[in-house]
Amino acid sequence: MFMRADASNQISALSRLALSQPIFGLMQTVPNPSLTELAVWSGYDFVILDCEHGIVDEPAHIACLQVISGSPAFAAVRLRPGDFGSVGRYLDFGADAILMADVQTPEEAARFAAAATFGPQGTRSSTKSTRAARYGLTAIKDIAPPLLLATIESKRAVDNVAAIAATPGIGGLILGPSDLSADLNCPFEFSALAYTSAFAQVEQGAAGARIHLGTIAHPGYSVERLLSAGHRIIIVTADIAVLREGFGSHLAAARNQLEKPPGEKP
Repeated sequence: MFMRADASNQISALSRLALSQPIFGLMQTVPNPSLTELAVWSGYDFVILDCEHGIVDEPAHIACLQVISGSPAFAAVRLRPGDFGSVGRYLDFGADAILMADVQTPEEAARFAAAATFGPQGTRSSTKSTRAARYGLTAIKDIAPPLLLATIESKRAVDNVAAIAATPGIGGLILGPSDLSADLNCPFEFSALAYTSAFAQVEQGAAGARIHLGTIAHPGYSVERLLSAGHRIIIVTADIAVLREGFGSHLAAARNQLEKPPGEKP
């Protein structure tokens, strides 16, 4: 039986992930700390601040990270493909995890890992004045290593997935269904043989390297199906989708009341 993440359960989401328990998160494209707070209070185990397709606003991102740090949830940041220069910066801000979009080769995976690792083993510069070091209250050597997640969303990445997964420092793979299906020339056709074969190959790559695996539920890949195949990082939705659907449903409900026959109770 899996634990739930709620106010009464203070076991951190990262600790539960380490025990191979599923965690459920939100992609946040609008970096508003009130939205982050609501997500955490609603029970989400992690929040991904999106710097690939979302608004990039560093002061707002720091405020969001501060909200998450007071909860059992953890903070992740999704970066643009090849944006290795931002890895250390967002880790300095206090991110617990980094998702690098569209990692295609083991060389890119190695650069990603190096960017998150302090020198001389890596290329991340060290200074004790960062938020990650509690502005000097925590020694650099005592900063917890981040969770590094390589996003697999191309045929080339699938072909290289075993080597990417085996790259030292990479802690997990995240499948990007939309981009992967498009690159396989079957956009949004998640039942196509090319897609199902590629998806299975990524799952096998993660299992072979014994690293974490995750994606968002999509047609043919329910949460139950994903969990049975070893996925433990489940991206539930995005803030814009929640707002769009909420705005639309509430407006439709209000308009529906105007269409009821006179005298009928709402």
